[in-house]
Amino acid sequence: MAQSGTSASLVGDPLEGGRLRVVVATIAINVAAVGLLVFAPWSNWRSAVALNVIDNLLLLGFIVRRRDGLLARLVVFGLVTGFAELAADAWLVDFTRTLDYSVGGGWMLWRSPAWMPFAWEVVAVQFGYLGLLLRERFGGWGLMAIGLLGAVNIPYYEEMARRIHWWRYSGCRMISGTPYYIIAGELLIAVAFALLVKNFRRAGAAKAALTGVAGGAAIFASYAIGYGLTDGVFPR
Repeated sequence: MAQSGTSASLVGDPLEGGRLRVVVATIAINVAAVGLLVFAPWSNWRSAVALNVIDNLLLLGFIVRRRDGLLARLVVFGLVTGFAELAADAWLVDFTRTLDYSVGGGWMLWRSPAWMPFAWEVVAVQFGYLGLLLRERFGGWGLMAIGLLGAVNIPYYEEMARRIHWWRYSGCRMISGTPYYIIAGELLIAVAFALLVKNFRRAGAAKAALTGVAGGAAIFASYAIGYGLTDGVFPR
């Protein structure tokens, strides 16, 4: 069942159409770029940085031109989430020993590439905003939809990352190059983002930043749950 007040929130915001278009544009550009980079043997950390720059120019350009407070709060949320997520990466690299970033080269931040927080920023904006819309319009069904989208869309990047020299996985149960725990974890992550930003139409910047810390914790918890189910509780 749709949430009450949904129609008013969607119709009453004159920026909604443009905001949706720019977020969907970042998704479309990323999907296309990653697919094309498969044919670029020179791809490494530089191609990842370039894609992050393009995404953020689109998002920040819209925020500045249209003075979009909601998208600005989502960017703050995503940026804090991205840096908080570094702990999850370190756990995957050092504890599970399933994630390897050495193939990409470039500067490192703890156990992650220096560009990784900004990549997660974009993902958090995309799935946070789409999750917000879907939840407002369809309630629980919307949460289910964004979870399924996360389970399908994000692992696409995981699969391509190995081919375009960003990162790779080993030592865990996988389908092709994507671990089962990543698929399970990113379904949970997409739902968590949608729930965390549910009040962002009225939130302030400080609330967005604090929620970003929770976003990073949600990523850690989601991967831990996924790994426990696929490789811990039922080891190979």
